[in-house]
Amino acid sequence: MKYKLRIYFKTGSNKGNLRKEEFFPTKELMQERYEELFNSKDYALNPTTWELIGDEWLRIF
Repeated sequence: MKYKLRIYFKTGSNKGNLRKEEFFPTKELMQERYEELFNSKDYALNPTTWELIGDEWLRIF
C-alpha cells in the first residue's frame, strides 16, 4: 500500500495521540476516506495523509 492516513484521538487522556493507521492502494481512495473523517473544527486533530516514496513515508497534506 502506497498511501496511509494517520488518525488521532480527539478526546480523553490520549487526545492528540495516534489512534490508528489506515492504508490505501490509491491516493483517490485515501482522499475519500479523509473527507469522511475531516472536521474543520478539529484542526490539528484531523487525520494526516502520507505517501510511501522509496522506503520513507512523506506527509503530503
